[in-house]
Amino acid sequence: MPSTQHLILISVLVGLLVNGSPIPNMVSDFPTSGWTSGEELETDSLSSDVEPSPKWEQVIKLLIHEVTTFRDEQFVKEFLKPVKDMPLFAAHHVPSIPEHLPNTPCFANYSKVPCLQQISRGLHVYQVLLQHVENEYPKSTWLPSIKQQITVLKELVKNKLNTVVVDNLSTKEHLLSKVPTTTEWQRKTSVHAILRDLRHFLVDTKRALCRMGAKWEGC
Repeated sequence: MPSTQHLILISVLVGLLVNGSPIPNMVSDFPTSGWTSGEELETDSLSSDVEPSPKWEQVIKLLIHEVTTFRDEQFVKEFLKPVKDMPLFAAHHVPSIPEHLPNTPCFANYSKVPCLQQISRGLHVYQVLLQHVENEYPKSTWLPSIKQQITVLKELVKNKLNTVVVDNLSTKEHLLSKVPTTTEWQRKTSVHAILRDLRHFLVDTKRALCRMGAKWEGC
């Protein structure tokens, strides 16, 4: 487990990255195996119309893996069904889930800035909805990393928007009020729906960044 001093230094370094400040050389001395933090990411790739950096792919790839694993484990444990039966739960939805990216300027009538705005909004919404997941699974070993990576990705995308304002973000209370929670069944199916749709969103985000010119494996 990292020491308190390391955690403080890592937080400072992430802050420097987000603000565009140079990163001290001592970053290379930190162990990074098994996790991705802000200091590993390049932040000058989209604002200057250069293709998204491969470092972006590392964050999204890790997120997709962790969300998929968490989703599958939760499904099997709570519903006592194999993963192949997941389509049987396709009708379960959370009303405040963001619009699917294929229906947005990321794919329909493609436009770069509106696409980044849509991704930023979506990450904000999922960041809030994960609080419901955390309420149901406070001891999850997956959630801390998932939340951290979403925060890093959200800040990177936000920085690429420069002076463009991402408007009309729903409030936390409004988003959470739309999560069905009356019964235990609703709470568990809501967790499944959030994780399922978050995975779809991340996969589509990777596709959108590929469309912007990313030269990644799988693009």
